[in-house]
Amino acid sequence: MLRVARLGARQMSTATGRPDGSYRRFGRTIGTWMVGTAVLASAGYYVGKDEIDAFDHEEPASELHLSPGQQFKGLPIIETESTGRERLVVLGSGWGAVAVLKTLDRDKYDVIVVSPDNYFIFTPLLPSATVGTVEFRSVLEGIRRITKRIRGAYVEASAVDVDFEAKCVLIEKPGEGRAWLPYDRLVVGVGAQSITRGTSGLEFCHKLKTILDARSIRQHIM
Repeated sequence: MLRVARLGARQMSTATGRPDGSYRRFGRTIGTWMVGTAVLASAGYYVGKDEIDAFDHEEPASELHLSPGQQFKGLPIIETESTGRERLVVLGSGWGAVAVLKTLDRDKYDVIVVSPDNYFIFTPLLPSATVGTVEFRSVLEGIRRITKRIRGAYVEASAVDVDFEAKCVLIEKPGEGRAWLPYDRLVVGVGAQSITRGTSGLEFCHKLKTILDARSIRQHIM
């Protein structure tokens, strides 16, 4: 008799268009989940806002200095300590460059990494960092941490030219000018730029290729 009464009450609530207790509980659960997700995403944004600059606490493995009195094409030359090993210069800090760095024999080369970004991005997790599922630092790995394993050096600069005959890379550091970096072997892993192929309207779209793109999208949403 009690079961029939409950069934009748549920049918009555359905007929009147008002949700019964189970639907109300379901609605409250969904609402709580959505609010919690929004709070976590917001907290992830504010926590991760300065992590790009703060996560890299590794000290440079070795210092690079300008060679006094030596110039090439009117610009100074960077000198390093001579160890008798070949000097391997790696341009870039993306997938290709990091794949090379993680497989190098550290007793065979003196490694110098040149990149304007002092971190490697695990790009498959960029969408998760964008919506706050993971923090920014969870998709980043410091380049100095990688080069430290092979006793290498890192230069935060951009490569603007290469003289293959003289085996020198022209690098530019913000606020410090340009200098030539000699090498014995060179690895070019600077990646590529996105091509829009003239498609109109793409200038109004968000890109998702770098950690700065992820931050920009999250800031736009929040």
